[in-house]
Amino acid sequence: MKKWTTLLCLWWLAALALPAAAQDVESITFPPLNPLEIPKVEKIQLDNGLRLYLLTDKSLPLFNVNVRLAAGSYLEPGDQAGLAEITGTVMRTGGTRTWTGDQIDELLEGIGGMVETNFGDVEGGAFVNVLSDYADTGLLVLAEVLRYPRFDQDKIDLAMVQARTNIARRNDEVSEIALREFRKLIYGAESPYARTMEYATLDKVTRDDLVAFHDRYVRPENIQMAIYGDFDKNKVLARVKKLFGDWKKGTAAVPPPPVVDYQWRKQVYYAEKKGAKQSYIRMGHLGGMLKDPDYADKIVMNSILGLGFGSRLTDEVRTRLGLAYSAGGRYVSNAAYPGYFFALASTDPGNTVKACRAMIEQIRSMQTVPPTDMEMKKGKDGYLNSFVFNFDSRREVIGRIMSYDFYGLPEDFLQREKTRVEQTTKDDVVAAAKRSLHPDSMVILVVGDKEKFDLPLDSLGWGPIEAVDISIPAPQQADQEELVVNDANIAKGMEILGKAIAAHGGTEAFAGVTSVVSTRSIKLVMGGQELPATVNSWEVIPDKEKSEISIMGQKIISLRVGQQGWRTDQTGQMVPLSADEVAEGEKERLRETIRVFQAYGNPYYKAVYNGRGELGGTPVEWVAILDASGEQLARFGFDAGSHTLAAKMYFDQTMMGEGMVTEKYSNLQPKGKITLPTVTVTELNGQKIMEENISVFDVNTAIAAEVFAPPQ
Repeated sequence: MKKWTTLLCLWWLAALALPAAAQDVESITFPPLNPLEIPKVEKIQLDNGLRLYLLTDKSLPLFNVNVRLAAGSYLEPGDQAGLAEITGTVMRTGGTRTWTGDQIDELLEGIGGMVETNFGDVEGGAFVNVLSDYADTGLLVLAEVLRYPRFDQDKIDLAMVQARTNIARRNDEVSEIALREFRKLIYGAESPYARTMEYATLDKVTRDDLVAFHDRYVRPENIQMAIYGDFDKNKVLARVKKLFGDWKKGTAAVPPPPVVDYQWRKQVYYAEKKGAKQSYIRMGHLGGMLKDPDYADKIVMNSILGLGFGSRLTDEVRTRLGLAYSAGGRYVSNAAYPGYFFALASTDPGNTVKACRAMIEQIRSMQTVPPTDMEMKKGKDGYLNSFVFNFDSRREVIGRIMSYDFYGLPEDFLQREKTRVEQTTKDDVVAAAKRSLHPDSMVILVVGDKEKFDLPLDSLGWGPIEAVDISIPAPQQADQEELVVNDANIAKGMEILGKAIAAHGGTEAFAGVTSVVSTRSIKLVMGGQELPATVNSWEVIPDKEKSEISIMGQKIISLRVGQQGWRTDQTGQMVPLSADEVAEGEKERLRETIRVFQAYGNPYYKAVYNGRGELGGTPVEWVAILDASGEQLARFGFDAGSHTLAAKMYFDQTMMGEGMVTEKYSNLQPKGKITLPTVTVTELNGQKIMEENISVFDVNTAIAAEVFAPPQ
């Protein structure tokens, strides 16, 4: 039976009343900012190539370390997407030569500190935050996780579960779909700057791969280490040399990030998201680099075109025309590889094409309509007034200097660009727009429900329309690749299934089950917290079913009668299920234990032996249940000794995401002539999401007809 839950979202709104201004705010003048004094960062390089950046700050008793690693996911093989991310996670969680990951957690908790590691697309990182009194401990833990990670298998498994959960939920938000797929359109689906991990790529990542990635790329010559806060320079330097000075250089240089091979084109792409309340639009093309000579001009252009209220995209598309809930854009310039230009909008589906046209027009206007004085003032002031915040803390100062060194930019890069922004003219902005923007060579991506669009997308006249497949490839079912459907395995599967049915009451007992009434207490595991719920259900086999879920003070009802179904929506109203939803529900019922046991011998099903394994140390024989088309509905695991039901596995879309569901059963209890488990622990991709205890379970109980009365 489909399990439902609700999430309650609470938003707090506050308003601040301001007194009436005594004068027009635009007439107010402000004195120039005081000259910016940037503290001096001391740079030291160890003999093994590790580069140190030191900056003291005695204002607070804090000690901080920020590490940059010249390695990222661009170095992983394409068929192992996720390797770098998992490596970065388990370097910290998977233990070291001295401590387990849990012991490191306890150590840091005891001193109120943090140590983390990670890998992005072109760089990795690590950081330490502790009180100054524990600086030595913080540096020691950092040295251990960088130099001697143990990569314990249980922590690898946990990181894999978390990664698989992220895959399963990656299509939850329309905006996230748009961002992910737009990057693929810019850089290419197989580019290291846009490719996504899949279940199949994670399946190819082993512990040996994590160890090899670390050993190959986490080397002292690839590391920058910034230390800032309250510390004694001589003591810290001696400590760093002791912990890192004997670390040997690697034997091979790290390849640089690959170049981007961009294909300029004019084309519309569409990603279908049925039922989406909004259309999400992204359009644009390849962007630039921080080192571009007109970078400062683009800063001003960005602000005028798409940054916030007062920008052309916001004022025209959102405010004046009312075609979008939000609109904006930016020309992105990166340090390691080109960024991209984009304009975006979220809109009512009935305004989709009109919003696209308005956005295109505003992008074109940057090349033909010079900025007004007010636009130039806003475009510059937004950047110049925030400039001081780039250096408002020791962290910002040392971070920027280290970053500029990392990417080969001059140390005074930001100060130079500030001066250039101040000198930018209207003509400079128009010229930058003509060089950088290509309004007639853009890709347009629309994510939404095309049945609700105001006009077909081809009415844009923007080249061909190409569908973008956002479906998530299913994970490989355990042992499914070894499933051999032949007479011998079918015979053995039927034999094991027959023994299981006998162990639970026999074929006649199950054939005699006509109705089921149950009450179940449930603990949902969400975000590390347990959420209690109660489920009451009534079923008349084969075509009537009702459930009432009580959770967080709410009641959620689902009802099926024949080929019709209803459920409560977020307003508490009963709404009809679509034909697809009814069909999906029927598919779920076909793999329910009672249904499978009742159908023994029915040619609709095939029971295929699928090998022997272990479950919690208990030998288990697996039987795959196939429908008439040959599709695998589920795998049942039966205790090899008692033949009782131990587990069931199947692929499904659950309330917690999509993936492999494992139900583990225990506490068998007799109910009339049959025996069934009353405790179920459900896992999604290896992670516990629910525990279920049956307190009431009655079969062949008379159920009043009004229980299944359709809503009026």
